[in-house]
Amino acid sequence: MRAAAAKLRYRDFLTVALVIDGDSLFPDNWVYIHDPGVKVGRIQNFKNWSPEMVADPSSTCIGLEYFCFEGDGLWTSTDEDLVELAKKELASLGLCRPEKVVDGAVVRVPKAYPVYDDEYATHVDTIRRHLAAELPNLHLVGRNGMHKYNNQDHSMMTALIAARNLLGIDQRDPWKVNADAEYHEQATVGEDTSGRLVPRRELAG
Repeated sequence: MRAAAAKLRYRDFLTVALVIDGDSLFPDNWVYIHDPGVKVGRIQNFKNWSPEMVADPSSTCIGLEYFCFEGDGLWTSTDEDLVELAKKELASLGLCRPEKVVDGAVVRVPKAYPVYDDEYATHVDTIRRHLAAELPNLHLVGRNGMHKYNNQDHSMMTALIAARNLLGIDQRDPWKVNADAEYHEQATVGEDTSGRLVPRRELAG
């Protein structure tokens, strides 16, 4: 089991939160960035999730998210350098002039995204079988607990199901939450839903 767990891989990310002088930056909660000229992959607009997430209503706080691997160049950059990078990239995207940024902070999130490689489902199955035999009262939930790339609502639902199971209200299988084998694909009754399909390699020629 330990060997299988050691082979599970993850993608990490970090958020550079910037406080900006101004009550609005863009109307969305978040936007994905597809500009190859910058490293930022997504920008969260925290105030649009809730005004309570910003202390001063005359300012805005956004989070520039950088997808990386623990130990790589982005991950090991100093907080000061990352704040400067984020300010520069905001300006490059035409969203905010650097002088409008009044504060910044960095939050690193290790193991944020489970990686679906060719062997991940086998390793997860090995771990599940061992825990079921040795620790049957351990309930696995959420993205990291189940090594499933679930959305937040799916992860919360696995926890709710586990709690209801423990209380004896239900006996449902949290592993069937978001059981689609591929994004937006319907799972067939009786289909193995322990994991998603990994991208298939096509042989040239």
